[in-house]
Amino acid sequence: MRNYIVKSFLALACLALVVVPLSAQKGKGGGGSSGGSGCAVVATPMLSTSTASPGLNVGVFGRVSNCATGKKRYTVTITSMSSCGEETVIGSALISFAGGETKGISVAYPIAPDTCLGTMTVSVGVYDGSGMLASDSNTLTVQ
Repeated sequence: MRNYIVKSFLALACLALVVVPLSAQKGKGGGGSSGGSGCAVVATPMLSTSTASPGLNVGVFGRVSNCATGKKRYTVTITSMSSCGEETVIGSALISFAGGETKGISVAYPIAPDTCLGTMTVSVGVYDGSGMLASDSNTLTVQ
């Protein structure tokens, strides 16, 4: 039990590091600092494992690119959807990109002990002020 509490605390600390930039940003969310619409590309996220049990930590790793020529700020959100339709926001942050820049993202999170067994979908989405620009996902088997 103690090991589970320590792992959960570490996962929560990692999540806090991802979310802190969202609250530290000034100005309005999403959109870009140079006019025009946004353009983003999300690489298929990689997971630290293809199967996991409830209560264990899973790492999510990915890349997000700004395909616009100017500087942009996008909200990057990582979510999971369990096999029984329960959605969880794993992390969300407002990130600034230079024109053409690609940034890596990573987060670890514990699968809830009461998560339904089966296929879980982990997704990375990129949003600006007008809506979703890009997304991609990968699957995890919860057993």
